[in-house]
Amino acid sequence: MSLQNQFTEFHNKIKISESKLSTLREKRDIVIEKLRDSGKLPSFEKLDLGSYSMNTGVEPCDRGENTKDYDIDVGLRFNVNTSEYEENPIELKELIDEILKDHTEYGSEIKQPCVTVKYKKDGELAYHLDLVVYAYEDKDDKNSQLYLSRGKNNSSKENKYWEKADPIGLKNLIIKKYEGDNSEEKEKRAQYRRVIKYLKRWKDVQFSSDGNNEPPGIGITLLVYELFEPSEYDYLESRFIANDFEALKNVVFKIKNEFRDYYDFEKGVWYKKIEYKIPVEPYSNVFSKMTGAQMTRFWEKIDKLHDGLVEVSEESDLIKQCEKLAKLLGDDFPIPKKVDTSKKKSSAIAPSNVSG
Repeated sequence: MSLQNQFTEFHNKIKISESKLSTLREKRDIVIEKLRDSGKLPSFEKLDLGSYSMNTGVEPCDRGENTKDYDIDVGLRFNVNTSEYEENPIELKELIDEILKDHTEYGSEIKQPCVTVKYKKDGELAYHLDLVVYAYEDKDDKNSQLYLSRGKNNSSKENKYWEKADPIGLKNLIIKKYEGDNSEEKEKRAQYRRVIKYLKRWKDVQFSSDGNNEPPGIGITLLVYELFEPSEYDYLESRFIANDFEALKNVVFKIKNEFRDYYDFEKGVWYKKIEYKIPVEPYSNVFSKMTGAQMTRFWEKIDKLHDGLVEVSEESDLIKQCEKLAKLLGDDFPIPKKVDTSKKKSSAIAPSNVSG
């Protein structure tokens, strides 16, 4: 038994199961069909977006009353020009909301970047579907600039607008970091995605989901995209040997160093600050909605995570390593029983006794 085995088991616990993904796809397809059959909307193409489409999603962890639900992001790329909806950039969202308002018990809701449809299971919120509306600069040129519909019903006129976007470019950027077909590239790609999931689970365990208290999932994903390095390559055996612990520890150290000190003159307080601009349109800072206090709390927690991972690296006992990791990453991180390690020790010693 090794620490890598424990990380493999942890990953299998926190990744979204195929049965859950199948349920989410089913909900998605029913909604898409309902929108297309309504006769109230222009034609559109579906774009699968978000973590479920990039294999970077995690099972919601138990937070009691604040437990998150499953979500699925779907882009609707309408075959229209933004100029056709210049007077009311959220008109398509309003039509979608009207069509879906009675689709579930919870109904639908227009949010700033999307229309959300919520689903109940066993009397509680279980799933939600975020429908993101896009339109073209020139619908006759499918390579022309896409725009995202921003704004809610009660938004002021200046807060209802079309924002440049490149959802396909962003998705491809993330999923194609390691796109080779050889075994080494496949191993690196798998480890890269596992590390994203580990940090997303850490985020869910360590932060409140209220408001912008927690860093956004896309922020975590993009930081790993930028800073991840695979670990490790065995030059003697000429093959990639996964060491998820080292890969995680190294990327956490780099994330910690992305923060900078800044002074808020209005409040007279020093804060930690982190910025990361999306590398495609609209090139916005993914952490812009977090306050100075929230970003500082993010730094404090990532600093504590790094210190904890260093402690794990200095610990030689596997069980104690896993106990420390469970405190950092949550109770789903498996802690082996003493009998497991002793059995391995006995089996390792046995051949020596026989040969002696």
